[in-house]
Amino acid sequence: MKMKKASKTTKYKFNIKKIVSKSMTYRFSLGIVKDVVKNALENSGIKNSDDIIKRHEDEIVELKDRLNKTDTKFESYKKETNKTIAELKDELGKVSKQNLTQIGREMAIGFYEQSQKIRSKQKEKKTKETLLCLSSDGDLYLASNQQKCYPMSKEKMREKLIKVLCSAKGYIKTAELAEMVGTTNQAIRNSKLEINNKSKNRIGIDKLIIGRDGNGYRLNPEYKIKIL
Repeated sequence: MKMKKASKTTKYKFNIKKIVSKSMTYRFSLGIVKDVVKNALENSGIKNSDDIIKRHEDEIVELKDRLNKTDTKFESYKKETNKTIAELKDELGKVSKQNLTQIGREMAIGFYEQSQKIRSKQKEKKTKETLLCLSSDGDLYLASNQQKCYPMSKEKMREKLIKVLCSAKGYIKTAELAEMVGTTNQAIRNSKLEINNKSKNRIGIDKLIIGRDGNGYRLNPEYKIKIL
């Protein structure tokens, strides 16, 4: 029984490592790889970087393929770029050993920065807005399920508050918001709480309106409201 348990545990750990490795690998295009190499060469005072890259395109393609199989750690990028620097050593023969090391380091930094940009873009794509609709009759409902509805037809001031916030790109100060809606600062605060409570209970969404001290209020960026 002990042998079976140990075997099962080892297999479980292996699967976890495999998943982590896959999730931390980002793919670079050939254009991005060439740009990073070019910048590293030019920053080290090498003027004919385009010619070098053109003559050694096979090595650059191989670098791209290796980078696309490694994880996003700086040390991993440095290891792969050092291989390419070694392949270009004859081409860069007049460059000192110290400068060769610096070129490899700058390339690694460039690839690491690119990986973080890719990561940020992937996060943005994963963050999906929940779409709501506000009908002409004052019904605020979930676009994917009209049964989840918050009728606002008898709450004109709150309906107007929603419409004003929909047209804003960011926070609106409480006093300005009160003036635009035609009410008081305290009424705005109360309405924010009431709208959030009802939208949560009737639609199933949390914190439709968010506030920040000194900035005022805005619609939660997780939601988008389409006015019909």
